[in-house]
Amino acid sequence: MQTTRYRLQTSVINQMTIPFSIRLALKDEIPGFQQIFQEITGAIEKDLIHVDQDFSTFRPDSLVSRFQEGDPGALLESESFATVYSLAEIAKNQTEGDFDPYFNGKYDPTGLVKGWAIQSIFNHRLRPLLADPAIVGVSLNGGGDIMAATDPHSGFTWDVGIEDPFDDTMIIGKYRLTDQGVATSGFNRRGEHIKHTPSTIRQVTIISDSLVAADVWATAGIAAGTATFIHLIERHHLSGVFVDEQMGSVAFESGVMQS
Repeated sequence: MQTTRYRLQTSVINQMTIPFSIRLALKDEIPGFQQIFQEITGAIEKDLIHVDQDFSTFRPDSLVSRFQEGDPGALLESESFATVYSLAEIAKNQTEGDFDPYFNGKYDPTGLVKGWAIQSIFNHRLRPLLADPAIVGVSLNGGGDIMAATDPHSGFTWDVGIEDPFDDTMIIGKYRLTDQGVATSGFNRRGEHIKHTPSTIRQVTIISDSLVAADVWATAGIAAGTATFIHLIERHHLSGVFVDEQMGSVAFESGVMQS
C-alpha cells in the first residue's frame, strides 16, 4: 500500500486524432524540472507527428499509403516502417491469422502502430528518467494504451482501471503496473481496423511486458471470436480481461481463466 505522497506531473498532447498523456511521479523537487518536462513533452510531440506522417492511412503521402499503392520503397527508406512491417507479419503468425495487417485487402498495420509508437517513445524518452532518484514513475497513455514503469525500490505503482464497455461507471479490471503495458480494443473504440468475423466479444484488454504484444492480442481477441480467443489465451498464457455479450466479464491470468 502506498503511504508516501508523490507529486504527479502531467501533460497532454493531441496527435493522431487521440490524446496522449505523459505522467511522471516525483518524490522530491528537481531544480529546473518544469523546463525539463516541457522539453520532454515537445520531443514526444515531434515523435508522434513523425509517426503520423509515416503511418497514417488517411494521409496520401504517408509511407503506408504509398506502400498500399504499390510502392515498396518505404521498406528501404525507413527503418521504422520495416520494423513495423516485420512485427505485423510476426503478429499474424503468432495469432494464427486473427491479427491480419491485410484484413481489408490492403496493408494496414494500424492495429499495432499505436502500441509500437508508445512503447518506442516511452523507452527512448521516459524510461531513462527513472535513473534520477527523485523520479519514481513514468507513463505514457495514448487513447487507453498505456506503457508504465516505476523505480522498483520505491514501492510506487501505477493503478489502472478498465471500464465496462456497456457502462463506463463500472470497473471490470484493476491492475497495478510496475513495468508493463496495457492495451484495450473494442468495436466501440477501434473496430474499423479489425478483421470482421462473427463474435460476441465486445472488448478485450491485455496486460503484458510488451505493449506491442498487448496491442496485437487485444486486436486479435476482438477478431477471433470467444471460443477461438479462449484457446489462444490458454495456448499463449495471456493475461487480462474480455467482455462477452453472453459470458459477461471474464478475467484471465497467465492463460488461466479466473473464477
